[in-house]
Amino acid sequence: MSHDPVPPIRLRGHTLLCLQGFRGEGYSPEFISNMAAIHQALTQAPDRQIEVIASPDEICAACPHLQSSGCRLNGERSEAEMVEQDLVVIQRLGLKVGDRLRWVDLLERIRNSISGDDLPAICGACRWLPLGYCREGINQLRHPFEASLSPEARTDASRLGCAGAVEGVSSQTKDFG
Repeated sequence: MSHDPVPPIRLRGHTLLCLQGFRGEGYSPEFISNMAAIHQALTQAPDRQIEVIASPDEICAACPHLQSSGCRLNGERSEAEMVEQDLVVIQRLGLKVGDRLRWVDLLERIRNSISGDDLPAICGACRWLPLGYCREGINQLRHPFEASLSPEARTDASRLGCAGAVEGVSSQTKDFG
């Protein structure tokens, strides 16, 4: 029986989406530092194994709102709400609690299963939702080329396809060059 020397990172279902929008902000300096370290580890090692869970995870471990009974961010019902979000995400990704897979494979599942427009239904009253970070991160994951374009070029990309968007980018670059 072989034992993987690097244990999987345990992440909640909804945290998989939060990581897409992480911009160095959070609930405390310790939380931010921990999330940044996990985000960086996943970016640098996309083959890293993740264990998908529906309970406090390795990111929650540094959260000032974590108590022995779970999340208390928004009061007594917070942990139950987080678990509901976790289960919705896990189901949308075609997974079950306890599944282990590579980070790169999770990104592919997110790319194919969830869009930024899905987040209000999944994330409910999350205080981060109105900032649009996760929406932008997920949309960039789904459409990396279009996410880098100006709003006008994105409209052209939708209307004309990628070839038209490339022409639009070229003409925009000429305007600045």
